[in-house]
Amino acid sequence: MGKLGSLNHLRLTVSDVDRSAQFYLPVMAFLGYRLEERRPGRIAWEAPPGISPQGFILTEATADRAYLGHDRYSPGLHHIAWNADGRDQVDQMYELLQTHRITVLDPPAEYPHEAGYYAVFFADPDGIKLELVHVP
Repeated sequence: MGKLGSLNHLRLTVSDVDRSAQFYLPVMAFLGYRLEERRPGRIAWEAPPGISPQGFILTEATADRAYLGHDRYSPGLHHIAWNADGRDQVDQMYELLQTHRITVLDPPAEYPHEAGYYAVFFADPDGIKLELVHVP
């Protein structure tokens, strides 16, 4: 199978890279991503082989841009969802979120999107909605 159509990387602009790094470091480690680069205004991870997107990057917004907060119902990004291999991983992520006092939007549960859809929803420091989901 070729690469056509698969995601290469995902890059988010955040209000404060250092603050966001404290949020994303445990989350990305749980997901199996390896910290690739960290410098002022930027942090990047690389996914394990075969995982898409291969790169996940945060860059800091420029100082001249006012931040009004993320609105997932306006044009733009609604949320990011990662796959889990089983419900146990969704539950483990929930435990990690609680340990790091990360905002949980919706705890692990079955949701009516697809048969067996089991997910946890949470928010990063800028209010971007994130999800870990298992669909059998």
